[in-house]
Amino acid sequence: MSFEDIINKKKEQNPESRYKKFGLATNPFPKSGTANINESIDTTYFLPPIDSRVTDQVAQYVADSLYSQDGTDDYKLIGTITGDYGTGKTQLLLFAKALIQKQEKKAYVVYINNPGTKLSELIGAIIENIGQEQFKKYLWMQIIDQIRNDKTYKTSLLDFLPKGGLFPNKDPFTDENEANHKLFIDSFLSQIGDRNKVKVKEFNQKFKEIIIRIITDKNDNDDVIANYFYELISEDFGINKTWETLVSGSGQYLDKKVVKLLNAIISIVEDQGFERFYLLVDEFEDITSGRLTKKEVDNYTYNLRTLIDKERRWCLLIAMTSQALTDLKNISPPLVDRLTDREIKINRLINNEAEKILINYLNLARENKENDLSPFQKETVDYLNSAAKGLPRLFLRRAYLLLERAIEELTENDVITPEFAKKHLEE
Repeated sequence: MSFEDIINKKKEQNPESRYKKFGLATNPFPKSGTANINESIDTTYFLPPIDSRVTDQVAQYVADSLYSQDGTDDYKLIGTITGDYGTGKTQLLLFAKALIQKQEKKAYVVYINNPGTKLSELIGAIIENIGQEQFKKYLWMQIIDQIRNDKTYKTSLLDFLPKGGLFPNKDPFTDENEANHKLFIDSFLSQIGDRNKVKVKEFNQKFKEIIIRIITDKNDNDDVIANYFYELISEDFGINKTWETLVSGSGQYLDKKVVKLLNAIISIVEDQGFERFYLLVDEFEDITSGRLTKKEVDNYTYNLRTLIDKERRWCLLIAMTSQALTDLKNISPPLVDRLTDREIKINRLINNEAEKILINYLNLARENKENDLSPFQKETVDYLNSAAKGLPRLFLRRAYLLLERAIEELTENDVITPEFAKKHLEE
């Protein structure tokens, strides 16, 4: 068959009915075998770990961190997911995220797929994950709430308004204006008047002083962080240099401010009603991969240890290969001791686990959930798992390929046999 015939055959098939002959709506297997970090929470939640031991350990981590009741702000709990490449560490991180977000207790979960080569980059990735506009909104809500509740701040701003009384829709402290920082600012500026440029300038200066004072007070009188945050929210649109500096971790003083920056981020998030802050970090083995010099690794591990010890209002779950954890232990045993409050080790698949994974994925594309391998034969699943050496990534990638070929070549009553699999995987 020519390459034109292959492409045309695929093009001619109706995507809505393509998989119907096998009772499926789609091909549910990931093309690359890797977890989809953009998958919906409900879909990820439907794909729990196959190993009940791993499921129990993840559930215990979530329960112990989310529902700790010791009466303090110290709810830090750190866990490390280990396993060989391709064993499903990312999928397990995403399942933990879905499990946390399915709970009634409000928790903010940040997933980072690479920690970077400096700790400030990790902090920057957290801010970037929250998003520029969302982060600015959180900051403004914190600031406006403080102004509303502080008579001195409130009066000093209201003094700029005309003395003849306020129209109700122009009152800066209505619920509508307080909920939107642009409306809040405009409710002042529109009443001061565009022509009174001197007064507008005085108002802007006073407003800046109040904002910086509020942020400074909330961050242990740290002027550096206060000015970074002020510059971030001072622009109404576009990505300014300060935002790029924050998310890239390239600021001159950021490496020395990671503890205070994380503390500030957690405080801002908590002010929005979130009771827990989780950081899930994938590909953590990069710090032991040889990309960093010994000095850089030493600095990173020392700073991370300090961050873990000094900030107690967060929970950390990381994923790395078992070998990387061993390498890291040789570099910094004290850090590994801190990272393994809980160690959750993923083993390679045995055949009956591979069957369960296959059924779970097939059920994603079935109208009725069934405990059925079809169109795969059990022997085919055993062959796939053996050929993949128990690695879910390879197993799922090959399952996707075989289902695609089966749709094109088999009839409704056919099954995917080991011979069919070998024909397409070994030729």
